[in-house]
Amino acid sequence: MTADVQRARALLEIGRWEHAQQELAEHLASQPQSVEGLCLLARCHQLAGRYGLMLESAEQAVAAAPDHEWPHRLRSIALGKLHRVAESVEAGQRAVDLSPNIWQTHVIHIDALLAQGSVEALRAAYRGARQAQQLAPEEPEVHNACGRLYQAISDPVAARACYGRALALDPQNSTARNNLAVVELRQGRATLAGERLRDVLAERPTEALYQRNAKATAVIWASRLMEFGTLAWVGTVLVTLAFDAAGLGGQWSLRLGASLLVLASYLGLAGLRYRRLSPALRGLVRANRGTLVMSGVQAATVPAIGLWWLTDSTIGTLIVLPLLVASFIVGLRSLLLLRDRFVRTVGRVWRRWRYRWTVIRFVERGPASQVRRLSG
Repeated sequence: MTADVQRARALLEIGRWEHAQQELAEHLASQPQSVEGLCLLARCHQLAGRYGLMLESAEQAVAAAPDHEWPHRLRSIALGKLHRVAESVEAGQRAVDLSPNIWQTHVIHIDALLAQGSVEALRAAYRGARQAQQLAPEEPEVHNACGRLYQAISDPVAARACYGRALALDPQNSTARNNLAVVELRQGRATLAGERLRDVLAERPTEALYQRNAKATAVIWASRLMEFGTLAWVGTVLVTLAFDAAGLGGQWSLRLGASLLVLASYLGLAGLRYRRLSPALRGLVRANRGTLVMSGVQAATVPAIGLWWLTDSTIGTLIVLPLLVASFIVGLRSLLLLRDRFVRTVGRVWRRWRYRWTVIRFVERGPASQVRRLSG
């Protein structure tokens, strides 16, 4: 390995792909068929998000060394980023065929198969994941790949366990922390997802993937705030109706006290959850002004219901009634969000059971059934 290639590799390890590319330009000027130089250049393009150029460099490396697995791995990654899924799977399979005994080829092939998404592809990905675990049980990226597989087949418990194992092996693994946040987010746990993303955002505040996940977390967190606001005023109405049923309708102090208690509980819980978010995520939450305004309407309705029974004046009714109408409209929006979440949850449960039988059980039964057929 030449000195400039060594320097480029060291620079890539610390994320300085611009300087690494300069070193590689000098190296490739004198050795244009250098497989390692071309592969490292492809990695530079990958870190820069230039996937077309990454593919060009990877294909030059493949042409220079068609029986070397690394160029095929890089080509598979580039093709996947360019949404050329079938070609990405083929390149990943070629890398596995050339080097079946290293975990890296299996991990890249798994990602390509997950992008394809068919049942047969998921079965192949599951087989590859088991092979990678056998080859490198102490490698965090193997467990990250297994976690992505379990996410694809809607098994959040298994995915969470895989990412937890990756973090146990490497507590600073950004991929595992980000993917754990995605699992929590898909389960509707926006605050917990925000906590998972806190350190990732601090380390890589400009990385596009983490920013997208952070924005999605903020949107869902603000929506949950609105939904709990709806629950708070509906709960207040039910309490006041219960007072009426118990013959305490004239006790306005009880009504007002109950509404203020509900409001304090809502605001206290919201404040505690808000404080658990990182400063960056708090800023993203505040950017959802429309949803926060609707949450404010729901919160204002809670004491308004208590005050409504405090006075029988027409003026009080005219003030409170529009607020109740607005809260009802926001409540309908909350119900639609809850309906959508329920439908997604049912869909995930169905997919989990379907894939458990068509992917996991199918693969695990394979060797035993083959033995029975051979022995028969």
